[in-house]
Amino acid sequence: MQVYEVMQRPITAVRHDNTAREAALMLAELGYAALPVLDQDDRLIGVLTSGDLLRAGELDDTVSEVMTTPAVSVPDNAALAEVMSRLVTRGLRSLPVVDADGRVIGMFSRGDALRIMLTPDDALAADVQNLLDQYTGARRWHVTVHEGDATLSGRFADESERRIAIALTRTVPGIRTASIATTPAAAAAPVH
Repeated sequence: MQVYEVMQRPITAVRHDNTAREAALMLAELGYAALPVLDQDDRLIGVLTSGDLLRAGELDDTVSEVMTTPAVSVPDNAALAEVMSRLVTRGLRSLPVVDADGRVIGMFSRGDALRIMLTPDDALAADVQNLLDQYTGARRWHVTVHEGDATLSGRFADESERRIAIALTRTVPGIRTASIATTPAAAAAPVH
């Protein structure tokens, strides 16, 4: 398998002449580990990480003054095993994927590598759980997935919350059905 088959796209990038403050806002808002830095011809010239910004201290500089160069990237036809190895051996969290002209066409991260290692049901459960946690703001509900069928459990305030959780779950591609777990009736307390 080649990296272009599983990379994330479209990409979010910054220009070399953006301010570090603009880039910091992008990293913070999007939750990315790094952003590719492009020149005026849309070619990769560096990578900007949150560590680069923290080391810079001041955010009034341009991205080109604080970015990491040279950029570590992988060609779009690189073998997936090679890309995963490069992430680990170089201690990187993500890598830009470039075409033959040096233009960034995707990103590949450690999270992408983990998703590939998971079973399809594990990956679906992770996607659903993330969506539910974003909605509730905390882990109030839990999901399990078996052969594409999702089962939700946890505390639901009312029937409306149950319907919302099921509807959100069904929006994840690959989920076939969604239901709320049924719990057996509590055993009757012994009478004395």
